[in-house]
Amino acid sequence: MGRWEGLCKSFTPDGEFLDGSAVHMDVSWIDDNTWHLHEHFDNLYGVGETVYDTPISVDGKRCWAKGEMISLEGTELTAFNYVFTIDSSVTRSIVYNNHYFLDPNTRRIITHKVRDGKTNLFQIQDFVRVERP
Repeated sequence: MGRWEGLCKSFTPDGEFLDGSAVHMDVSWIDDNTWHLHEHFDNLYGVGETVYDTPISVDGKRCWAKGEMISLEGTELTAFNYVFTIDSSVTRSIVYNNHYFLDPNTRRIITHKVRDGKTNLFQIQDFVRVERP
């Protein structure tokens, strides 16, 4: 939870660097079973400026959301590692995200995007929490 600032780096399926862009993220609890994700990409690769506002339901270690831009399912594996599968109408891809907390204020997200059954993009997002709730 809190406000996070980060950089999203995009790579080809062959591992060649394509682009980097700032990402701004605010995460907060709406109620005991729902948190809100506001994620603003200055320039989401292949799309442009993109803002996600997603309420995410939580039950134990599982979470899910369904909206016009994305649907997602996620699981907490450990206190420092979370995995998500996202069906994105924005990028027209299935997105596999692995969130790893290096420490409570530093997060790395490794992203594997698949379109039409083939890898079309890899991304690495590095975030620092700049404000606690």
